[in-house]
Amino acid sequence: MSFLSLNLNRSKENKAVPQTQDATPSATRARQLPLPVDIYEGSDELLLLADLPGVEPEGLTVSFEAPELRIEGRRGKDDAASVYSRTFRVSEQIDPNGISAELVAGVLKLRLAKAAHTKPRKIEVRTG
Repeated sequence: MSFLSLNLNRSKENKAVPQTQDATPSATRARQLPLPVDIYEGSDELLLLADLPGVEPEGLTVSFEAPELRIEGRRGKDDAASVYSRTFRVSEQIDPNGISAELVAGVLKLRLAKAAHTKPRKIEVRTG
């Protein structure tokens, strides 16, 4: 069962987006940096850990627009800026209201709760 898939360098139309410096949303030419992410699966949630050294809370954006979860972190300003970004395609087996984020010491912790219908449940057996 797949809860999350990578959607690297794709637009919403699922077409490849060219990797040019002009694709940066700001007028400056920020340096694009890879965003490595570790993903752990528990019984109730997925935990994503992303290293964002030098990114302050005001420079971090985490957004969810079904089915895409996007992380973008900016450190520095103007021409010295660097941008980390990564997009994931989230399955319907994740509860969109159960997504939370925390940034501590340059590490982003994203928790994605599994939807109730995906969790194992015990079925009571009655006797007749």
